[in-house]
Amino acid sequence: MTQSFSRFLLCAGLLGASLTVSTARAQDADAGVDAGPPAVGEIVAPPPADAPPADVSPADAPPADVPPADAPPADAEPADAPPADTAAGTGDPAASAAAAAPAAEEPPAPPKRFWRNSLFMFTPSMTAYTFRPDAGLTYDPTVSLNFRLMPRFYLADHLFIRLRQDLNVELTQSNSDALTRQPLLSDLSIDVTSPGLLSVGRFTLTAGARFTLPVSMASRFADLILGTGLVANASFSFQDEIHLSVLFDLAYTHWFRSSNTPTFFSGANSQTDGAGICPANMLRCVAGGSSSATDQVLFGPTLLWVPDGEKLNVSATWYWFPQLGGSLADATVPLAGGTPLTVGDNSATHWRNVYYFGVSVAYDILPWFNLSATYGTFTGQLRPTGEVRNPFWGPDTTLSMTAVITLDQLYDVIAGEGTDLTPEQLRRIRNGQASGPRNGRAF
Repeated sequence: MTQSFSRFLLCAGLLGASLTVSTARAQDADAGVDAGPPAVGEIVAPPPADAPPADVSPADAPPADVPPADAPPADAEPADAPPADTAAGTGDPAASAAAAAPAAEEPPAPPKRFWRNSLFMFTPSMTAYTFRPDAGLTYDPTVSLNFRLMPRFYLADHLFIRLRQDLNVELTQSNSDALTRQPLLSDLSIDVTSPGLLSVGRFTLTAGARFTLPVSMASRFADLILGTGLVANASFSFQDEIHLSVLFDLAYTHWFRSSNTPTFFSGANSQTDGAGICPANMLRCVAGGSSSATDQVLFGPTLLWVPDGEKLNVSATWYWFPQLGGSLADATVPLAGGTPLTVGDNSATHWRNVYYFGVSVAYDILPWFNLSATYGTFTGQLRPTGEVRNPFWGPDTTLSMTAVITLDQLYDVIAGEGTDLTPEQLRRIRNGQASGPRNGRAF
């Protein structure tokens, strides 16, 4: 069961000023002419006139608005003064022009798009057993591709809707799909989230509601109707000191369903009887296997380290994923020539516990493009014999590469509006990318 479940989850889980010189001396200087004696026709200030006697009467004084006869025009410069457009004491017109130029305006902020921080991810992956034909009784290689679209739409600065839809394709022979290389959709999750719901010092809490639509084939066959729940992320940032963030994720989903047992459709003339799977002439038949999940919980920490404080980041994630299967109703088994036998739910527990452990190294190649490599293990907690499985190695240990494209940043670059992301924006994007496995599984 755990193997099939993990196989299903494997298939289904940042982008002047000009100055004109007006005087002839400045033009000559710009042209490389030495600033020599004044040119012909240039006004030169004479020695200042003698000061009037102290006892001159007001009547002999010139009018206030008439300059002294020997005074130069008001706009004339002293002969020894450097041109107005040269730096004082340097005689460098270029330096003076730079000093006199108006301060350059800061570039306008990029548009605040309502769909900012939307992501597209592409993840090719393969199991470690693909490289070890002798790891099991039979060689079972698994190579798959995952395409993940995570659009985000802001209703306000502190409220957004985030969608997640995965498409999985296994390139090798599948253990559970009906067709070779069959594209399989995951369930569609819709989160209504408030980022920064609580922010105190280094601590930031983001929380919201989650709705899950049973788009996947497995969920439809399990008669799931709707999943509702909560999602939260807590972050402690120490990026300023040691370039480290500690994240903690929590998600809970309760499934509403019409049946607690997986079913499938059968032909109207099915000849199977009570001893088989489906009674005669029934269109919907009960399939074998475990009951469908009623409640799912995912929680665990992620350590995010940014060694250079900018582009390189390393993350380690541990998730525990317990699921509660639906209880079983009493079953009545007819006995030949005797009283029917009633069989109750004899399961010791309906909990199915799964581990996820992953280590990832990622690099921001461009403001809108991030590339990462991941080692991850997704496995059941217990073996069929009751022994605890190795959480760091198992049949479904995967090696994967993930390309993450920030769609709005890419659009800004194409439209010529791209700017580098701020450190805070980069930190938030890294936190969002680190909060979950990168191997395509849908949690």
